[in-house]
Amino acid sequence: DLLHFSTATYNGPVWSLDYYAFDRESGEIAWKYSDLSDWGPMPQVDSEGMFSANMKLLDYLAPAIWKNRVIYCSGDTVVRAFASRGGGLAWTRRFSAPTSSAPTVAGSRVYFGLQGRGAEPPRLVCLSARNGRLLWEIELEGAILSAPVVAGRWIVFGTDRNFFYVLEELY
Repeated sequence: DLLHFSTATYNGPVWSLDYYAFDRESGEIAWKYSDLSDWGPMPQVDSEGMFSANMKLLDYLAPAIWKNRVIYCSGDTVVRAFASRGGGLAWTRRFSAPTSSAPTVAGSRVYFGLQGRGAEPPRLVCLSARNGRLLWEIELEGAILSAPVVAGRWIVFGTDRNFFYVLEELY
């Protein structure tokens, strides 16, 4: 019964991030959570250039839903999960590089991309949707720019370096 979405506003060296839930029948705001981008250990960040590049992505800031969690990869170094009903922060997970895609949830797992930084290559990351615990990650040739597709045990995605991946996850 809720519509979840988020917005980002370029605000100098940081982005203003707002996460919303609207009641789908009344159209009224059920909750809102505001935060600022977190660039973690990145020394020099071209936040304006990153903002411009992210605005060109189709699923930028799109949430994934898992049970009573709403999960966002907002283009900074933090993945945020909120309680669907009240909007309280359920968990966060920080990384050394910014996220490069919206999340996809399959089963109890969250999949998304991380940009490379310096000698650190781009990665596909898998977290627990329940608590944000890192389950695994794999280095890639290029950054994932749209949410991975999961079908059964298959994870399918492409990268900005024209590589196409089809992975099988073994449980």
